Amino acid sequence: MNSLRVRLALWVLLPLAVALSLSIWFAYLDSLHDAQARQDHRLWTSAQIIAGQVQWTGRHMLAAPVPPVALEVFASSHHDQVFFSVSTADGQLLAGWPDLRIDFTPARGHMEAYRDLHYQGRELRAYSMARDFFDTGKSTRVVITVAQTQDQLAAETHALWWPNALRETGMLVLVLVLMLLGLRHELKPLAALRGAVWNRDQTDLRPIRLKDLPLELRPVVDTINQYGARLRRQIDSRKRFIEDAAHQLRTPMALLSTQLHYAAGLANTPELKKILTALGQSRQQITQLVNQLLSLSQAENLRGSPMPPTPVELDPLVQEVMVELAPLAAGRDIELGLGPRHEQAQLHAHRPALRALLFNLLDNAIRYTPPGGVATVCVTRTPEAITVLEVEDTGPGIPPELRTRVFERFNRGNATDQEGTGLGLAIVQEAARACGGSVSLHSGRNHKGLRVRVVFRPGAHGHEPVA
Repeated sequence: MNSLRVRLALWVLLPLAVALSLSIWFAYLDSLHDAQARQDHRLWTSAQIIAGQVQWTGRHMLAAPVPPVALEVFASSHHDQVFFSVSTADGQLLAGWPDLRIDFTPARGHMEAYRDLHYQGRELRAYSMARDFFDTGKSTRVVITVAQTQDQLAAETHALWWPNALRETGMLVLVLVLMLLGLRHELKPLAALRGAVWNRDQTDLRPIRLKDLPLELRPVVDTINQYGARLRRQIDSRKRFIEDAAHQLRTPMALLSTQLHYAAGLANTPELKKILTALGQSRQQITQLVNQLLSLSQAENLRGSPMPPTPVELDPLVQEVMVELAPLAAGRDIELGLGPRHEQAQLHAHRPALRALLFNLLDNAIRYTPPGGVATVCVTRTPEAITVLEVEDTGPGIPPELRTRVFERFNRGNATDQEGTGLGLAIVQEAARACGGSVSLHSGRNHKGLRVRVVFRPGAHGHEPVA
C-alpha cells in the first residue's frame, strides 16, 4: 500500500477504532451494571413486600400470603417469568416454589444476598433475604427468595447501551470524514510539487518556487533544487565543451582548406589531384559536422535560455536562407521554389534557432534530392492563427517506419551516401522546440519525396503568432 493518504488515514483510524471499541465495551458494562441495579432493586422491593406479609397465625404458625403487588413490580412488555419462595430456616415451605432456594449464611449485619442461578432451564437473577420472626419468646428465621428471568435485563441493557454505541460510532465516522478532508487539503502542496515538476520542460532546471510550502516539504524541494543546479552545471559544462571544441576546430579547418587550395594549384600529376580532391571532400564534411554541432549546441542552449523571444518575420528570413543556399542548389541542379506564403506571418521566437531550423531543412532537401529535382518552402497561416512552415523535396523520402528514428543524433535513416552527418533533423527538432513548435514528417506529392512540417500554435511556449 503506497498511498500516503491511505497510510496516514490508517494510522489515525486504527487507534481511533481501538479506542472506540474499548469505549463501547465499557459503555456496555456500565449499561449492564445499571440495568442489573434496576433489576436488583425490583427483586429487593418484591422481597420486602412479601416479607411484610409474613405473620404468625392464632395457632402459633407462620403464614406467608403473597399479595399481587409483590409481583406487579416486574410488569413489563417482555413478560419475564418470576419465581419466589418463602421458607423457614429448617426447610419448611410457606409459599412459592419448593426447590427455589439460595443457600447462604447471613453474616453479621448482612442478611441478604444476590445470585445468578440456573433454574428450570432458565438463567435467573435471584435475591434472598433472611428475617427473624418472634412469637411467645421464641424466634423463627424465614428465608425469602425472589428470582426473575433475564429478558427485561437484556432489553434494558440494550436500551441504555445502543444510543451510546451509535453516538460514538457516528463520531468515529465524522472524525474519519473530517480527517480525509483535512488530509486532502494538507496534501495539496504535494500535488502542487508534483505538478510543478511534471509540467516542466525537460530542459528547465530552474529552482522550484512554491508559495506556502510546509516545513516538512522544504528539505525535499531544496534537495530537488540542489540536484537540478548540479545537473545544470554539468549540462552547461558539456555544452561549453561542444562549443569550445567547435570553435577550436574551425581554425584548423580553415587553415586546411587554404593549404588544400594552394596545393591544388601546384599539383601536376593526376594521382595527387585525386588525393587532394578526396582531402577537400573530407574537409567539407568535417567543416559541416563542426558547424552542425555548434548549431545543435546553440539550439539546446536557447531552450533553457532566460532570454525572451523576439518578433521574427518569416518571409524575409526564408528569402535570406534561400539566397544563402542558392549556390549549393545550382551546383546540384536543384530548383528552389517558394510555395504559398503569408508575408505578414510573424512569430515570437529566437531568431538564431528559427534560422538554423530553416537552414537545415532546406540544406537537407538540397543534399538528398537527385539532380533535376525541386525543393520548395511554403509558409501558411490557418484561421486558428496557427503558422505552418513546410519544406518539400522530390528526393527518395523516408519510409514511415524510420520517421521517428531520424530525429536521433547521427541517425541518417535510409541514406546510403557518406555526405550527411545525421544531425540535420536533430537540429531541426531542437530548434523547433526552442521556438515553441513541433516537427512532423510526411510523404510529398504523389507519395514521392519528403515533406517536413513545422507547426507553431498560438500560445505555445516560446512564441506568439501576431497577425
